[in-house]
Amino acid sequence: GVSTQTLYNMGYTHIDAVDWSSKAWDASVLEDNLPPTVKFMGVDDERYVLDEWRPKQMEKFDIIVFNFGINERKAKVYAKTMLVEDGRLFAPVNTQSDYWLKQTFKVYDHQGNILSAVNDVGAWSVQFQPDVTQDTCQGIWCAEYNGFQKRKNR
Repeated sequence: GVSTQTLYNMGYTHIDAVDWSSKAWDASVLEDNLPPTVKFMGVDDERYVLDEWRPKQMEKFDIIVFNFGINERKAKVYAKTMLVEDGRLFAPVNTQSDYWLKQTFKVYDHQGNILSAVNDVGAWSVQFQPDVTQDTCQGIWCAEYNGFQKRKNR
């Protein structure tokens, strides 16, 4: 909800907010005030891509923001396939593949090149909740504790 509001305040008016849990959206957004071009979809990123974006051949994005830790491979694939030429992807990326306890906040271009990376903020390490779609997910945010159910292959 907060990221969506921030993007909208920056001038982005066509926004697909995607999160398998609606808790942040419900707590932060007054839907009566939203234009019809700002939508919330209660699905994980993989369901969104495989069930919405690809089949409907939707347009590429100017900006993609992840608010949970992801592996580098996913960040690069999404940047290369889903961004317009001058688009940007912002994501907290695991410092090691499948290591969910520390991320580097990175900005990618449409070719998957890293434009910026921040390891620590002052004395604080960057740590976000892990990607619930990954089988290697660790901690209370993961499926075994929060009720998330992974997409079944068709």
